[in-house]
Amino acid sequence: MKLLITGATGYIGQRVSTLAAARGHEVVCATRQPGPASSAWLPYDLRGPAPACPAGIQALIHLAADTSTGTDASADNEINAAQALIQCVQQGSARFIFISSQTAEAMAPSIYGRTKWRIEQHVLAAGGTVIRPGQVYGGPERGLFGLLSGLVRRSPFIPILMPAPGVQPIHVDDLAASILAVAERDDLHAEVLNLGAVRPIAFGHFLRSIATHRVRATRLPIPLPVPLLRLLRRSLGRSLSTKLGLERIFSLIHLPPMDSERSLQKLGIQLRPLAHGMHRSGHGQRRGLLQEAAVLLNYLLKRPPPRSLVSRYARALERAGKTRAVIQSPLMTGWPILLTLLDTPGVLRKPDGQELAWRLQVALAIAEASPQGAQVFLGVHRSRRPVVTLVALGLTAVKALVWQLAALSCRSFARQLLLGSEARRET
Repeated sequence: MKLLITGATGYIGQRVSTLAAARGHEVVCATRQPGPASSAWLPYDLRGPAPACPAGIQALIHLAADTSTGTDASADNEINAAQALIQCVQQGSARFIFISSQTAEAMAPSIYGRTKWRIEQHVLAAGGTVIRPGQVYGGPERGLFGLLSGLVRRSPFIPILMPAPGVQPIHVDDLAASILAVAERDDLHAEVLNLGAVRPIAFGHFLRSIATHRVRATRLPIPLPVPLLRLLRRSLGRSLSTKLGLERIFSLIHLPPMDSERSLQKLGIQLRPLAHGMHRSGHGQRRGLLQEAAVLLNYLLKRPPPRSLVSRYARALERAGKTRAVIQSPLMTGWPILLTLLDTPGVLRKPDGQELAWRLQVALAIAEASPQGAQVFLGVHRSRRPVVTLVALGLTAVKALVWQLAALSCRSFARQLLLGSEARRET
C-alpha cells in the first residue's frame, strides 16, 4: 500500500512508519522536518494549508497533534487542519485513520480531550476510522511516557495518587501494529476502536513498573492526595504547570475506562505483558531468563555466577523453545537461598513444579561443567584438615535439616514463589 502519515517523526509516528516500511508499504511522511531517507517527504505543518495528496495514496494516518500550548486558538487550528486533510483524502478516495486519545470526550476537563472529540466527529461523519489508544509506553522515552520515566529516574519517590486513577497501557509497537492492521483492512468504516490493556491498572502500579523494569531502581511510594495536586497546579498557574507536565498528569486522573477487548479481538492483536514491554527492546523475555539463570546458578554454586554461565543457560532454554522464565519472584531474585524451599520432592513432582525441576537439571549440568562447579561439587583446589572437614559436614547436615523443616512449615509460602508472577497476571 501507499500510506501518507502525518506526524511520522513523532513518538508513535516513527514506529508506525518504520514498521510500515518493513512490511513493504510505500510511506510518505507529512512532517515539518524531513523523515527517514528511505521515505518520501511532504512538508506539512498543522498551522498551514493541507498538503496535496500524492497520487495513489490509499490511506492517510493522521498522527500530528499540537500538545504545546493547549489554548482555544491552537485547538481551532488543529480541527481546521483535520478537516482539510479529510477533504484531501476524499478527493482521492483514500481512507482516513485518525489517532485520537482516551481522554476524548465532549465534556472533557482538558482542551486536548475536547479537541480530539471534535475531530473524531468530523472523521466519523466522513466514514473514517478513529483509534483511541490508552497509555502508550515503551521504546524511546518520548511523549508522556518520557515525562513519567524522567520523573521516576530523577526522584527517589513514586507518587501514589489518592484516589488512584486507572490506566490501560499499550506498548508503542503494539499500537503501531494495530494502526497498520486498520490500514490494511477495508471493512472498518465510521468506527471507534479502543486499544489498551483490557483491565485497567492503578497509575501507581504503572510508575512502579517503570521503576522496576525500565529504570531498574527501588523507589519509595509516597501517598499524594489529588486535592493537594490541584492546589499546586492552581498556585503555579496554567502556563507553568503545563511546562512542568502537571497538566498531562491531570489528564490521567479523569480518564474514562475503555472497553478494549472487542477492538483487540477484531484486529487480532495480543498485547505484550507490561513487564516485558518496559524493557528497552520491548521484549523482556530474555532478561527474565537471565535473571532466572542468576538465581538457579547462584543457588547451586553458592556464589554469584559468571556472565558466561548465565548466558549459556539462557541460550539453552531458547534452543529448547522456552522463552519465559518460571522464576519471576523479586523476593527469590534477591535471596536465591529461598529456592531451597522449592527444591523438594513435594514441590518438584507436582505438575507446576516439573518445569522448575527440568530447569534445575539444566542449570546443574551447566554448573557442573564449569571451573566454579568443579570447586563446589568436587572440592578441587581445596585442602582441609580432617577436623575441619568433619565440622563442615556436621554444619551441612544441620543446615539441611533446618531447611527441610522450614520447607514443611512454609509450604504455602513456597508455592507463592512459583505462582502469580507479575508478567502472568498482566497477560
